[in-house]
Amino acid sequence: MEISPQPRILLDTGGLVVTDDGRRVNVIDRATGGLSTLAFTLGVIALVVGGFGAVALATGAPSRALGGIFVVVGLAVAATVFLVVRQIKRRRTQPVGSCRSVAVLDRKLGVFTVAGGGLLPLNQVTFARRMQLGSSSPKLVAVTPNAAYVLKRGNPFDGSIARVDEVLNDIVQRGDIARDDVG
Repeated sequence: MEISPQPRILLDTGGLVVTDDGRRVNVIDRATGGLSTLAFTLGVIALVVGGFGAVALATGAPSRALGGIFVVVGLAVAATVFLVVRQIKRRRTQPVGSCRSVAVLDRKLGVFTVAGGGLLPLNQVTFARRMQLGSSSPKLVAVTPNAAYVLKRGNPFDGSIARVDEVLNDIVQRGDIARDDVG
């Protein structure tokens, strides 16, 4: 019985991880992008509402009671931010094997598979950054002759996609697609 080697982490951007077990390169999404945006948005709301309440409480304008209510609401929203950030940390520390795989590059078989897509020869795939409508962060896409598959949408609050496209393109272009030494 052959035991597969422990995957080596090639790149970890926080929300996106690229692992290599010798035979397969796995692109894993930790699904923290939406939570990061939620934490940022709730943090701003907590700051604004709580800040308005603190000023109203201190100055008495429009009323101290209203200021107190706003402070309590701001603290409740801040507590929610704490819980969301704790969930993000939990997802980032969980084993990569329990996270969602969005793409696999199989060196031995020379194929590329993508979640929600097909099975393609690895030499027909390139990886690129593409701009997203309504975001300052690029998304990571796998470009094939027939389609472009979104692997990860970049998020300014969750880290970037860093050099993932370069690392994946390097793996495809190295020519070690069908190595004999992998089990």
